[in-house]
Amino acid sequence: MSWDDERFEKELDYYHGEYKKGLLGKKCPVRLYVYPSHIEGMGYALNMGELANESDSYSIKYPQIRNVYTDNIAGNAGLVIEYIEDSIVAGKSSSKVVLLGITEIERWIQLLLDTRDNVLEKNKQAEIAKKEKEETERKLREEKEAEAAKFYRDCLNFHIKDTTSLYELYRDKNRIALIYIAEDRSLNFLKIDGDNREESNGVIPFDKIHYYEKAGEIHYVAEIHGDYSSYGGSVTGGKFSKLATVGGGLLFGMMGMTAGALLSYKPAQTEGIKTNFTIDSDVKQIDERNVMLNFYSDMKKQYVDIELPNDIYNFLQTHLPEKKYNIVLELEKKAAIHQATDKIESGELLRVASGVGNSQLEDKQSKDSMTEFKQKVEKLKMMKDAGLLSDEEFSAEKEKLLGML
Repeated sequence: MSWDDERFEKELDYYHGEYKKGLLGKKCPVRLYVYPSHIEGMGYALNMGELANESDSYSIKYPQIRNVYTDNIAGNAGLVIEYIEDSIVAGKSSSKVVLLGITEIERWIQLLLDTRDNVLEKNKQAEIAKKEKEETERKLREEKEAEAAKFYRDCLNFHIKDTTSLYELYRDKNRIALIYIAEDRSLNFLKIDGDNREESNGVIPFDKIHYYEKAGEIHYVAEIHGDYSSYGGSVTGGKFSKLATVGGGLLFGMMGMTAGALLSYKPAQTEGIKTNFTIDSDVKQIDERNVMLNFYSDMKKQYVDIELPNDIYNFLQTHLPEKKYNIVLELEKKAAIHQATDKIESGELLRVASGVGNSQLEDKQSKDSMTEFKQKVEKLKMMKDAGLLSDEEFSAEKEKLLGML
């Protein structure tokens, strides 16, 4: 700040005077304000021994001051302040300012040098304290980092062995989230946060897993964008942006693009003779594929679904192949057919369908009919087991046999 600005620091001391260069020269002010952080005032610049014609303002911080001394300038005793000046053009360069006509020069020299030395010492101590603080903080960070890393390793080693099959969801230094298969083939969801000393582990037992299957799909979105340019006039509000779904992953034609452009959120107002309109669009792929895992929740007492990343499918297929949806579905179908066949072979279904007792089967004609029926049942079962009949064909033939009773 200049010497005549409003003061924001209390002066340690100040000097007011003036100097007239030559007999006919005009009087120029000489000022010196001594502040705790810097000095400022009005003085003459001294360049290559030549004194400037008029005094000018200066502002110098104590670390910039190289020396303060008295010298005879233009036949007058002057207080010379030599300092380092930062210049964009010349970089750091040495400059001098002279206060002519100042009284008690030695006292001012001592005051300036003592104040500079005090400031430099304070700055030195502050720099030392800063480095000590930074070193202390660095050691604390290293200790905290070491503790976080130890917590992370201990938790990870407790759950994961060299032979453990795992799928990483996320990893970042001392943090990890993963899914792994335990020795009992249970599905484990593990999250470790070493920085916050947090660990969580969710388990789905193998026998509670019902199935997993792929779900979701990929679709595409087109972002339409464009602008206007005008010749011989002006345009305002000529920007627009509109998202539109692209069916079947194909970009709609020019008719669709034009329709989308007309849905601009801010209509443009144009003035002029000739206006040019441009339009463009970008297609973005949105992948919403995932893997749905169905399992029985003891807490909710029902089957529930959870959504997993799409690329975990191969991991599950490798380590839990029997829980794949189509395999589970086939096994359940076979179990249902075997159960129905067992009922037919045991005669339970025959007794229910016929509604007759053992006493009525003693008739010879009834025995012959039952023998024929059993033969047809056995034949039907053999054809089903041999793969000659589909599920639908087996069910239809079974209904025909029951209709014979």
